Amino acid sequence: MNTERIKKVTERIEKDEGRMNLSLYMAEVIEELKDDRKHPAVHTYTSTLHSFAAFSGDAMPMNEVFTPGRLKEYEDWLLQRRLSWNTISTYMRTLQAVYNRLSPPGTPEHNPRLFDDVYTKVKSQIKRALTEEQMGRLMHADLDVLSEELQRVQAYFLLMFLFRGMPFIDLAHLRKRDVKDGKIAYRRHKTGKQITLRIPREALPLLKEFKDKDETSLYLFPILDAAPEGDDALYECYQKALRNFNKMLGVLAKRLLPGIKISSYTARHTWATLAYHIGMPIGIICQALGHSSIRVTETYLKPFENEKVDKANRKLISTVKKQEGRSGGCFIYYKT
Repeated sequence: MNTERIKKVTERIEKDEGRMNLSLYMAEVIEELKDDRKHPAVHTYTSTLHSFAAFSGDAMPMNEVFTPGRLKEYEDWLLQRRLSWNTISTYMRTLQAVYNRLSPPGTPEHNPRLFDDVYTKVKSQIKRALTEEQMGRLMHADLDVLSEELQRVQAYFLLMFLFRGMPFIDLAHLRKRDVKDGKIAYRRHKTGKQITLRIPREALPLLKEFKDKDETSLYLFPILDAAPEGDDALYECYQKALRNFNKMLGVLAKRLLPGIKISSYTARHTWATLAYHIGMPIGIICQALGHSSIRVTETYLKPFENEKVDKANRKLISTVKKQEGRSGGCFIYYKT
């Protein structure tokens, strides 16, 4: 990671007593992220900078940006524009990451409560996971009723599920050399973590049918083959493929799961949620998903905790009610 220029900009900010413009510093951070090929982060940081610039104009000195009052004003401004809480959280967490670069936690100048009054959590607004029955309908659907394009979309979705909730970005970037001796070994794009998984037998027919048949192609599937050379161009090609994949998933859902919305995230969330509901330890789920820590996995599964507890409660009540027939008695109700 090239941090030398970031260090120089930070020193200039300190020498200038915080009056340097936020845009200059974030531009340097964005360039560093580009060098590290962290394209999703580049997109997030760029969007955050453009949003804050629209709010603040050209006046963005560091010592005025990073104050509780200014951050709260920015949050109110975002709310007035009816942005979702998740979008607001993304912008705030990005600014928090910038602040932590400038003033690392534990240093005398760091204020650990600076972002306490603005929203930095992730609000679960929709249920992204399918039920066992819904996933089964996708897995056992008659392919002959689908167009060739929808068959391929369905295959990619099922493979993402069968490959332990693999993200679409990782599926798209799988290379033929990643497959060896019945296993797939690859690095997650988001974290760089090495993942090795055994190919389930259910995935073998899909691999055989839908893998890239072009021997000159490096990729396992024909998703990015049309990408021009260069990291930026490749990422743009991936973004285009992702948009088309989500669009066609919507068409597929209308055919096979009427009334249910699915996206590229659904396969991953479904795998994690179903694993959680059958009692798979969170540590194993964390390892399978390639998360950086169990804490990330716990946050990932939090929206489904109440559902799991409700099912357990229903099971407990049913168990007690079974005793009614055996004892010849009945439930006793008390008036309050």
